[in-house]
Amino acid sequence: MRRSVEPRTSPDGFEPGAFVHREANADALARIAPATYDERARTVTAIFSTGSRVRRWGIFEELAVTPEAIDLSRVVAGQVRLLDSHNSSSIGNVLGVITEAHVASGQLLGTIRFAESDQGREAEARVRSGDLTGLSVGYRVTSWTLTAVENDQEIWRADRWELLEVSLVAVPADPGAMVRAASTPSTRAEALAEENDAMRRNVPQATPPVVDTNTPAAPTVADTRAAPVPPAPAPAPTASTDQAVRGERQRVLDIGNLGRTHNVDAAIVEQAIEAGTTIDAFRGIVLDHLATRADQPGIRASVGRSSEDPQGRREALTEALTVTLSESSGQRGQVSDRARSFMGLSLAEMAAVAIGQRNMPRTGRERIEVLERAFHSTSDFPIIFSGALNARLEAAYAAAQPVYRRIAQQRNFSDFRAHDVIRVGDFPMLKPVTQSGEIQYGSFGEKKETVIVVPYAIAINFTRQMLVNDNLGAIDQILAGQGTTVALFEEVTFFAMKAVAAGVGPTLIEDGKAVFHADHGNLAGAAAAINVASVSLGRAALRKMKRLDGAAMNVAARILLVSPDKETEAEQLVAAVQPQQAGNVNPFSGRLDVVVGGQMTGNAWELYADPAFGTNWQWGLLDGYTAPRIRMDEPFGTQGVAASLEHDFGCGAIDFRFGYRNAGA
Repeated sequence: MRRSVEPRTSPDGFEPGAFVHREANADALARIAPATYDERARTVTAIFSTGSRVRRWGIFEELAVTPEAIDLSRVVAGQVRLLDSHNSSSIGNVLGVITEAHVASGQLLGTIRFAESDQGREAEARVRSGDLTGLSVGYRVTSWTLTAVENDQEIWRADRWELLEVSLVAVPADPGAMVRAASTPSTRAEALAEENDAMRRNVPQATPPVVDTNTPAAPTVADTRAAPVPPAPAPAPTASTDQAVRGERQRVLDIGNLGRTHNVDAAIVEQAIEAGTTIDAFRGIVLDHLATRADQPGIRASVGRSSEDPQGRREALTEALTVTLSESSGQRGQVSDRARSFMGLSLAEMAAVAIGQRNMPRTGRERIEVLERAFHSTSDFPIIFSGALNARLEAAYAAAQPVYRRIAQQRNFSDFRAHDVIRVGDFPMLKPVTQSGEIQYGSFGEKKETVIVVPYAIAINFTRQMLVNDNLGAIDQILAGQGTTVALFEEVTFFAMKAVAAGVGPTLIEDGKAVFHADHGNLAGAAAAINVASVSLGRAALRKMKRLDGAAMNVAARILLVSPDKETEAEQLVAAVQPQQAGNVNPFSGRLDVVVGGQMTGNAWELYADPAFGTNWQWGLLDGYTAPRIRMDEPFGTQGVAASLEHDFGCGAIDFRFGYRNAGA
């Protein structure tokens, strides 16, 4: 009995995420033809797929075999490999490469070139002799269509799919078999999870089949997509049974997905499904599994660290918590494979994993007890928690871009002592080589200024309510605010240093004069508004600046620094115009960048060179730190977790030759 249905297609581009493969038909529907073997080129021609119908855990599947349906871009890029029985865990299992593939007469055909390896040559010899002929293709479906129902069995067609790999198989499976690339599902849990994973979410849930009027009428069957339980036929569904079946399938799907995500043994997953375990109860089983695994001896990987290793587990938990914090604020986070198994756990659950807790904390009291143990014990959780907080704090701090960094250079400091800035950069001019070939020595110009990095800190508190309620969004907002506040603190500190002595800057050791001074030639004698004439004088003054040896430096003005009061005036100066006369050309258009200092007031304006060429100012952090940091001061208590935010920052004047100041009008 066949009933046609209205085609139901998944949205374009939907990615079920199911990597599947189908075995070749033992009757040569998809097999290697040894007669096409080319000994010189070491290639053979094969039929990869005919798209024939196969049964796959409760449904039938067909592959559309047309040029439009199959994505062969990986073949063109040389990325489709010939594998040994779908085993991609080792490079030794790569037997060759698919050099070409195309569709002809409803078949996917292609050419295989064998690898220059012992395994590749062995496979080549066995194919040449005809001992190996079976093939299996691995692919990813991106668009499904439910095309018909036959005897209550749904028939799905893969309308768009991507070829990922082709495998040689020792014994081709039954034509009706279809399994994943890694292994054949051996349990009801895996079977149902795989079936649902690839298709369930692609189907509109409430669209019933449309009975074909050209065939004998048959009762309408609700679209439950439930795997049949042989041998007894399923009774005619009702609203209540349909809901029950859907609920059961959802339970199986959720438990299967959760088990695979956390690498729980298949036997444990199967037992939970057969016992009717709820998803909430299974979460406790998962936590038990993670805690047991955490107590096993560490396993170190040859490259990187395994999550079984204590340090690797700590790093994975830190990464998972960092990503969870970012996602709680609406940001998309990238997570590595090692940390993925811990994603979805709450803060208290991560604490339970860190201390080897054997049961899932469910009540408020249990969460409090777990957090107390985690913060008070010798576990890694305080390091994990502070590591994640510092990662998010550093991200927020890096996102802030204080204005002072536009006119100052960074140099970090090794300690808290006053650091000398010796400008040996005044390299001596070249001198002619004497007739006897003697190279003359020059002398470095040397000037010395000092800059000190200063430690700063403030106490903060993460309340018990935030931690127990798993309010990671609020915690992340606090960190974002602190990162922005620290950047603002740096801005205020820098401009306070720069604005001493009526804005002319601190005194330089070089000559005992302020940074901006008439004797330096970088302070305007008369206050003037921002216009072509006054800015031209400042630009000329920078061009005339001299090195310590008296040579002109030819410093080019690049930045016009103004207060908010002069922002519009400055922008008018540098705005591009279309002059009608040569005398109206704007000489500063495209040559000056307007930078507005929010900490500045009044009419004063300053010109600066590009800091990459040279600068009057320097700032830095304590060497080894790239951002402020959080340190845990007190463990979890009635007031939450007490911490301190610490930051080491210094700034100062180191020269006068790269800036010019006008008091403005």
